[in-house]
Amino acid sequence: MSDSAKLSRRSFVLAGGAAAALCVVDPTALAANAKAAGTLDPVDLMGPLGPVPDARDGVPRLVLPKGFGYRSFGIAGTTLDDGNICPSQHDGSGVFSLGDGHLRMIRNHEVDDASIDAKPLAGGHNAYDKRAGGGTTTVDMRVHRDGTVDVIREFVSLNGTHTNCSGGRTPWGSWLSCEETIEDDRPFVVNEENDEFQNGFERRHGYVFEVPATANGPVDPVPLFAMGRFIHEAVAIDPYSGACYMTEDADQAGFYRFEPDRPGHLAEGGVLQALRVRKSPGIDLRGGVAPGSRFEVDWVTIEDPDPPAGETYEDAAYGVYRQGAAQGAATFTGLEGCTWQGRGRTRGSAVFVSTAGGAAKCGQVWAYHPDNRGHGKAETGVLELLYESPGIDVLSYPDALTASNRGSLVIAEDGPGTVLLRGITPRGEIFPIAHAVDMVNDVTGPTFSPDGKVLFFNLMGEDPPYEPGMSFAVWGPWPKYT
Repeated sequence: MSDSAKLSRRSFVLAGGAAAALCVVDPTALAANAKAAGTLDPVDLMGPLGPVPDARDGVPRLVLPKGFGYRSFGIAGTTLDDGNICPSQHDGSGVFSLGDGHLRMIRNHEVDDASIDAKPLAGGHNAYDKRAGGGTTTVDMRVHRDGTVDVIREFVSLNGTHTNCSGGRTPWGSWLSCEETIEDDRPFVVNEENDEFQNGFERRHGYVFEVPATANGPVDPVPLFAMGRFIHEAVAIDPYSGACYMTEDADQAGFYRFEPDRPGHLAEGGVLQALRVRKSPGIDLRGGVAPGSRFEVDWVTIEDPDPPAGETYEDAAYGVYRQGAAQGAATFTGLEGCTWQGRGRTRGSAVFVSTAGGAAKCGQVWAYHPDNRGHGKAETGVLELLYESPGIDVLSYPDALTASNRGSLVIAEDGPGTVLLRGITPRGEIFPIAHAVDMVNDVTGPTFSPDGKVLFFNLMGEDPPYEPGMSFAVWGPWPKYT
């Protein structure tokens, strides 16, 4: 999640009606423009949205369509069942079935406190870095026949990591938690130009960590060095080959694939690669690409996935990207969410978003389709620009996303004004799903239960008078709309 987007949105909200008036667009003209551009078709698929009381305490916290209910849990600042305090900055999450109506959520906390201020979530117990305050918490829940959800227990499951933004659920039953940072163990400095590069930690950061869904406390934190050290965002797994597709949240970003030596055993190592357009090596895809464009692609190998930090922020942030670019890898911008989307009889696709890509710089939705011949490794494939936002009223800086069992996408925005959770059908119809009543909080980490009957997402958390960080289980007729 981009700090610049968060700041611009906050400025927009506080500016009041004069600023808001700048974004008033005729809906009829907007829809016609979207259709003409071949991008997205705004529709009112779920009907009007309205405030809905929280089943936990009756307070309206979400604006939802008619027929949906929800319960909040995991409130920042409350005490978890293991005695630790629930952190804020709720972000990416994955949900697993434990059988008999029981679910388990693993949730990231994008705590990015400076090393001189941070405290590990669970003290020093199994902390990767005792000067880092990020990690994951785990929540056990029970879903009743009417769809309502009860929370059973909550506890810390990954401790001492930094800026855990998004990640991905694996087919073998674990959550991959990604660090969206490249800070390290060099001396702490006050960096007025970039406060995300102040260092002073015990260890290097910028890695992926694996948290098994079976863990009942803080796991032994193992950085997956072979998956690269860069500004990680999200991961999607090809269930046929075990390949891991990863996004990079930087102004100049690559789209990466990790081919494990043994699928399902990521810590044993593998090969990191960057996507290259075969007929246009070095192509810049940050803007000016027509929706529906398709490119034949292959992959170039990153020889040093964990490069030395270098002297500058750019050296540290772009050490992996520059290796790919030198071999003709494609350039994107601000790659955020990434999810695996089943596609009929094909093996499926890795769908990912560029939060500020496109001609209007309001967002792109891309898909990588692996070669469908066989179920093993796919050395080649096709990159397709599925959708491009013509303006923030259609899709405003897409961030996290997930796919329903029927192929629709659910996308959390990260732009100015009220941040919406939106749906996109396979036909390109885009529609609002939800937003926070306070109209300020970021909606983060959307993910469905494995059966598709409950949608989970979070609020990042704000200072009073707005709501703190928390999670929601939302039940209702999801299969009807997604």
